[in-house]
Amino acid sequence: MSINLAEKASAKLSESFTLSSCTEGLFSQKYDWTGVATVKVYTLDNLQLNDYQRSATQNRFGVLEELGDTVQEMTVSQDKSFNGAIDKGNNTSQLMLKAAARVLKQNIRAVIIPELDKYRLLQLSANAGHKEYSQTLSKSDAIEKIMKANAKLSNENVPLSGRVLFIGSTEAIKLKLADQAIALEKTGEQALVHGVCGLIDGAQIRIVPDSYMPAGCLFIIAAKGAAVAPKKLETYRILKDHPDVDGHVIQGRIMHDCFVLKAKEKGVYAAFSGPAA
Repeated sequence: MSINLAEKASAKLSESFTLSSCTEGLFSQKYDWTGVATVKVYTLDNLQLNDYQRSATQNRFGVLEELGDTVQEMTVSQDKSFNGAIDKGNNTSQLMLKAAARVLKQNIRAVIIPELDKYRLLQLSANAGHKEYSQTLSKSDAIEKIMKANAKLSNENVPLSGRVLFIGSTEAIKLKLADQAIALEKTGEQALVHGVCGLIDGAQIRIVPDSYMPAGCLFIIAAKGAAVAPKKLETYRILKDHPDVDGHVIQGRIMHDCFVLKAKEKGVYAAFSGPAA
């Protein structure tokens, strides 16, 4: 990495563009990974519905069955970190622009948050309860296909509220150009696509950079609470007296993961442009 020493520079540091998290607020907070690496989630099976037998001498409610359950084990697998130095000599030559706290804040926004969002979208698409392959979107059918995907969630009794649609910036152009969206704009009604504020069939639209979407994934619809995204450990620190650096050392570490709950996997839908692997 090069260090650019300033002969004469502005007193303001130019920071790279960053985005806020596009996935926060979607996940269930019911489970706690504090002090453990693995959490087991038990889901009770449903009991069979019988015809009540009024004239029977026994088992009028049906044959007695033992209540079963299924278990899902979720182990946090992602352990990421960064480690950087700001040498006092270089920092002095750069007009003291590299404030350690500022650098740490930018690294969280520009490195950590995108890492979390990309990984979460990957896990949502990989573990979706509904997957459809060899799909395409065009401005003439994009909204219809998204509505049909949304209907699959409704047919699984997934609540209408709290659904989120994730779609890459390029594919989202087809939504913005869709006849239905343009018609609403012409009549002065709320358009279907206004970034995070827009709705399609009740699902909130979150347009993300194309690089955030998993390879070949056109869009994802996820219901709030259908997945969990634990952050087991977060450490961010600035070391002022590091034995090997005359200056500051900036370190960060995060242990995280994302799991679609087996009992709620039908609350996640993913459409792919290619065939099933």
